[in-house]
Amino acid sequence: MKNKHIYILVLAGMILFSSCNLYRKYQSDATVRSDVMGDVVNPQDTVSMGDMDWRTVFTDPLLQNLIETALANNTDMRSAKLSIEQAQNNVKSAKWGYAPTLYFSPSATYAYQGGSSFSARIPINASWQLGIFGQTTTGVRKAKAQVAYEEDYKQAVQVSLAANVANLYYTLVMLDRELEIEMQTQGLWEESLETTRALYDAGIYESPAVYQMEASVAAVKTEILDLRNTILTTEASLCNLLAEPPHHIERASFGAFQMPEQLHLGLPVRLLDARPDVRMAERNMELAYYGTQSARQDFYPTINIEGLFGAAFSPAQLIGQAVASLTQPIFAAGKLTAQLKNAKLNQEKAKMEFEQSLLDAGKEVYTYLHNCQTAGQKATLFEGRVNSLQQAYDATSSLMQHGSTTYLEVLNAQESLLTAQLSQVQNQYEAIEALINLYTALGGFGTSSGK
Repeated sequence: MKNKHIYILVLAGMILFSSCNLYRKYQSDATVRSDVMGDVVNPQDTVSMGDMDWRTVFTDPLLQNLIETALANNTDMRSAKLSIEQAQNNVKSAKWGYAPTLYFSPSATYAYQGGSSFSARIPINASWQLGIFGQTTTGVRKAKAQVAYEEDYKQAVQVSLAANVANLYYTLVMLDRELEIEMQTQGLWEESLETTRALYDAGIYESPAVYQMEASVAAVKTEILDLRNTILTTEASLCNLLAEPPHHIERASFGAFQMPEQLHLGLPVRLLDARPDVRMAERNMELAYYGTQSARQDFYPTINIEGLFGAAFSPAQLIGQAVASLTQPIFAAGKLTAQLKNAKLNQEKAKMEFEQSLLDAGKEVYTYLHNCQTAGQKATLFEGRVNSLQQAYDATSSLMQHGSTTYLEVLNAQESLLTAQLSQVQNQYEAIEALINLYTALGGFGTSSGK
């Protein structure tokens, strides 16, 4: 008998010792590379550009109003907020696992057999599952991790939405500038057409020169129509992000935007704090960890306590009953083992995805920063090119008016100037787009109101 008691104590001790791991909170074991953003990080920067409020980076009040409208009204943002509420409700539901379940189940019986009889019972039933091996605690922690995941997802939607609004806004500003250039070109080419006609009437040029100029003017007018249509469709896309019907979007002039003088990247580890997609990947590791905990806990017994208490009438008496039961899985061992192995594999996959998310984030920062720098370097070259071609066009037009050059040289000068002007605008837009992408890659647009 003594040996039997010792055996029971040893077995109980082994169960309690092995179950200690079932109560542990999640702790990340993923590694963060110091060179995750390549060679673009300044170790002296302790504040990341992604931590800056987007209003200090994008100071255009019209753009700010559009972003705030989108954050308030966009369907995806509102849906993300509802998902957070659902996850919070799941936390409350999981916490109720610590408490017993009570339900009221009255009953009455009437019988007649040579005389009538009536009896009634008014009991309250109770059921309580004791998660002594951490089953309930793990459920609560997993539900809380899901809330954090949904909050990070909401910020990811916010970042993407604000970036898309900014990109479409500056696309419209760029299209306005291109339309302005095309309309100026139309005026200049119509003047050239009139000059060509006058030279034709004077017998200096032949009719093909007039036809060629007329075709060039028609081509510019076609480009203008295409640009106006593109502006309308872009405005409609932006309105869709605002959850509004298509309408005209008020916007600033193209030259109003100023690039920040200095771009602070911050330390690579700051990506963990700022980027919502990286935090979501880490939340997935946490969820996978608690999935493994739950799979381990399935090997342990569950204890259920059930009972009822209340009153009975005819005859009048108090009633009470309590039953405790223990359920230990035996024949499901193969299924439970497979579940545990798969849960561990999910943990490993979540870890790999987190580390890959860091690499993806670093690559984006590296690429977008170099795009910003390249666009800035090209801006000076484009300015010199446009100035030179403008002088060449003015000189060629003057020579044509005096009959000293052919209309083909004027056409070439016109087309070269137009191409250079449009390329300059495109480069300016690419610089703005690269800044928006860089700011987003550093976790920007997520540290403001509407969060």
